[in-house]
Amino acid sequence: MKRSFTLPRTAKLTALFYVLAIGGILTFDACHKSASCPDKTKTTDASVSKNTPASVIQITQGKSETSILTVAAIRKSGDGNSTEVMFNERAQLFSLTDATIIAALQTALANHTAISVTTNPWSGTVLQVNTLSQRDAAGHSSRITVSSPGTASRVDFSTMTDETVDHIAGIAVLNTTVTDSLTSVIPDMASAQIIFDYITHQCCALPGPYAIDYCIPFQYCEDGCYARAHKMCWILNTKYNYATHKVFSFANAGSDELCVKGEKWGGCCVNWWYHVAPLVNIKTAKGVQAYVFDPAMFDQPVLLSAWLHAQQNPACLPSGDAAHVSMINIQPTSSYSPSDYTGYDFDTDPIYYYTDMTLTSYRPLTTCP
Repeated sequence: MKRSFTLPRTAKLTALFYVLAIGGILTFDACHKSASCPDKTKTTDASVSKNTPASVIQITQGKSETSILTVAAIRKSGDGNSTEVMFNERAQLFSLTDATIIAALQTALANHTAISVTTNPWSGTVLQVNTLSQRDAAGHSSRITVSSPGTASRVDFSTMTDETVDHIAGIAVLNTTVTDSLTSVIPDMASAQIIFDYITHQCCALPGPYAIDYCIPFQYCEDGCYARAHKMCWILNTKYNYATHKVFSFANAGSDELCVKGEKWGGCCVNWWYHVAPLVNIKTAKGVQAYVFDPAMFDQPVLLSAWLHAQQNPACLPSGDAAHVSMINIQPTSSYSPSDYTGYDFDTDPIYYYTDMTLTSYRPLTTCP
């Protein structure tokens, strides 16, 4: 994670390539309306990111969305009545029954090709699939992917205690000794809560003004965790000088799903195939421990076990599926979103192009309309 915002020549060329190559990467149905709230994202902090996307088209609440995606996996639902599809660029899990669309998605998965996909995020369904132009395909393939095994572990609360999970694979304390001279440990929970509250106050549901360039849409939990986590880590690294990791949770085995109740945003159910948030070291009365920062789900930093339990809410379990976290993977801050179903390969976003585009696109949306 770079702490200076004067880009080297190579990064500038990369940014220019992104803008030219993926100018058409995201298009949205019925999205030419202006956001319903006034622009209050004026910068008040001189250290904010300067790597902003050239243009962003807003998504409209309740409308379908068309974007360029790659298929992570296709599987039958637990009850066998529908097909579930997971996209690397979307945390949300989608279902469909149309045989023609399923065949197109299976071809894209087999050939490892990006496609144009129209989805309805509000119903969690796939509506249409189209092939890409060479320009759009080239733009999408330009993203940098890294193979990063990280600290991956299977999770099973039926055999593991919360304490075991909080110490799983030795992550009770994160190894951050070589992280760009950032401070490894937040000194106490009170300091951590101040940072957490600062991040929470950048929520797009609040009236602003905001202290960063793009507000963070914590109020829209259906998707976008990857962008929220990337921006939160940026704040922790650049404003507060604390080291971070990211914790990815996956539902990538059998009919597992991450099942969450949006208690903070109306109480509706949300279903993901993966989720991600920043992980930091905090000094507590029990010693230094690793805590998750996730204002979309909580009002304070929480231990890993609490974060994972909230993603296994049986009240939000679809018929036949399992509310279960299959595995977790502790990743360096640079990992942005998974690039396949295994949970070991990740895309990156070093210049915050996709981060800022996602934050801006999701700004006017809410989880439980």
